[in-house]
Amino acid sequence: MEAQASARRNLETSLIEKCWKDPEFKRQVVSDPKGMLERHTGTKLPSQVKIFIHEEDANTLHLAIPPAPANLADLSDEDLEKVAGGTDIVFTMAVVGLVASVTVTAGTAAATAKAGW
Repeated sequence: MEAQASARRNLETSLIEKCWKDPEFKRQVVSDPKGMLERHTGTKLPSQVKIFIHEEDANTLHLAIPPAPANLADLSDEDLEKVAGGTDIVFTMAVVGLVASVTVTAGTAAATAKAGW
């Protein structure tokens, strides 16, 4: 299961990096996420698989709650942390980043207004 989580993170990372570098690729990913993922990986996905792309901005934070493992009752807290992929750290960093960007944006807006821009 850890290998699957790692493979997914690697795929997500490469997809995000490509979107950042290639605006046309990003446009295609947003308009046809399943088709672009199939082309990007060279793998046909099952028809029942749905893929949603959510684009964040400085004032928006999207979180995904994965399905619970089938053996949830059998997992220790340490095992759950491994399955969740360290979401506490990821969540904390995302919230800190969001708060920081909102604070910077608010400070910039206040300075701009004060300067008369």
